[in-house]
Amino acid sequence: MDPQPPLENLHRYYPVIHQMAPPAAYERLDARGRVRAVKRIAGHSPSRILDIGCGKGLLLKALSDCGWSVAGTEMSESSCAYANSIGVPVFAGAIGDAPFEHESFDVITLFHVLEHLPRPREALSIILELLRPGGILIVEVPNIGSWYARLFGNDWFHYDVPRHLYHFDTRTLTRILRTSGFSIIETSTRNLQYDAFGAVQSTLNRILDKPNLLNDFNTGQVKLRDLWKNEDRLSNLGALTLSQLTLSLGFPLFAAAGFISSPLIQGGTLRFVATKETALDQPR
Repeated sequence: MDPQPPLENLHRYYPVIHQMAPPAAYERLDARGRVRAVKRIAGHSPSRILDIGCGKGLLLKALSDCGWSVAGTEMSESSCAYANSIGVPVFAGAIGDAPFEHESFDVITLFHVLEHLPRPREALSIILELLRPGGILIVEVPNIGSWYARLFGNDWFHYDVPRHLYHFDTRTLTRILRTSGFSIIETSTRNLQYDAFGAVQSTLNRILDKPNLLNDFNTGQVKLRDLWKNEDRLSNLGALTLSQLTLSLGFPLFAAAGFISSPLIQGGTLRFVATKETALDQPR
């Protein structure tokens, strides 16, 4: 995004109400999918993992219960407090300020975080130092090269202005990882949950004059009483009803379409798995 908001103003765009609330159903669903992905990629044997931008720590809690050694970073103090309350050690602040030792992690994850960072290349440099040789980095970001982005244009939900400061396609994500010292070992362009919900919200953004109402309501950023207090209460409630109906009908349809089309066209989410090159891997 150009121009970007001043660094000192970025926190204003993240809803405190959502951060203070107990984990929503979609957050728990996200965590379950990420746990499966981490175990598949890194193996089921317990390792030491760092989740950057870990939110309320649900991924780390699940892995900790399986014997993993876990740590996280999170900018939201409210989310950190929740993570700490369930026994997950989380550093409140940026990764560059965290007191982690050099080459102390087997796995580092960035689930929908890299696009939020004002200096992503600097963050990847720090991650490279924190990973042990041969360690694994898992990155997941929205795919600006997807058919979703092209179809919906400015209504695409995952543009998420002004929180998403950068956007990546397969080419640019490959380039930034390789030039930061990583070897890419696996790529995917599909996350059915993210892609299907994003398509539903993008469709609603195109037909309604209330952008992201479904997402804001389902994440607690907008309450029913807020819609009722507004002078456009009937219009608001009608839009909310249409949004929930569209979610019920559209989510399975978009999920099925994404699954069927995945061998042919790029989906809306990039997930790249990379490793830190060892001394033997590097060219002489």
